[in-house]
Amino acid sequence: MHISSSNIRAGRAKAVALTATAVLIASVALCPAGARADDDPWPSIQQEMYGSRPIKENDGIVILDAPERAEDAAVVPITIRVPPTVKGQLKSMALIIDRNPAPVAANISFGPASGDGGGERRMSTRVRIDMYTYVHAVVETSDGVLHMTKAFVKASGGCSAPAPKDTDADTADLGKMVVKSFDPALETTPLREGQFMIKHPNNNGMQMDQLTHGYIPARFIKNITVMRGNDLVFKAETGFSIATNPNFRFTYANSRDNAVEVEAIDTDEIKFAGTSGKAVASQ
Repeated sequence: MHISSSNIRAGRAKAVALTATAVLIASVALCPAGARADDDPWPSIQQEMYGSRPIKENDGIVILDAPERAEDAAVVPITIRVPPTVKGQLKSMALIIDRNPAPVAANISFGPASGDGGGERRMSTRVRIDMYTYVHAVVETSDGVLHMTKAFVKASGGCSAPAPKDTDADTADLGKMVVKSFDPALETTPLREGQFMIKHPNNNGMQMDQLTHGYIPARFIKNITVMRGNDLVFKAETGFSIATNPNFRFTYANSRDNAVEVEAIDTDEIKFAGTSGKAVASQ
């Protein structure tokens, strides 16, 4: 099926209108009419997010794993790593896809249960990429210093990739969540891994219904909170750049009680919850 450039622009405009209040600084990545392909959106994004704060680039504090060429632009694996040589609790982490309609895929703040080092800290997820772009990872360390790295990813069409033919079946288990906690090889290891997966289409308003040929309304996970007991692991503001069926794998501090609880809220203000060892969906 051929989709005209005017339809694509209309879909992007609709996506922005539907998500402007839910996605952090979505507007900074929207290209005005006549924008050149070589225009660099990063300076505007940096200014909107961090103002005049200096950012140290490629100093080894943050490492970004991303494919040079994505196999599927709608499901691109991304991992942000902080080496074990970095001590102290992390304050925040941001994943930014420069040329996506809403560039901030995730803006994460860490709590005491995230750990303060002693091993490599990681955050992995899967994203949509709309066109060839740089992907930035920015980490704020405990001293308030910002550290950044970037990777160029060759991918296109991920944000407007066709929706499933049977959208009713795709949302049948909406919000079903699986949460896992993985035991490390040694009990004394300071960090362990957790993972959660949420059944959710994460529609962005740019995808066309293959039956009606109309655009599917935007609806996506916007907030995620992960707790270990009474202690926060992290909170995340997420946008529609996160792929369908959001999947996050992360490290957190190893403890006697390592069960994690996850709560996610979508743009319809529906809450979903899960706990490691069992899976539930609540509305």
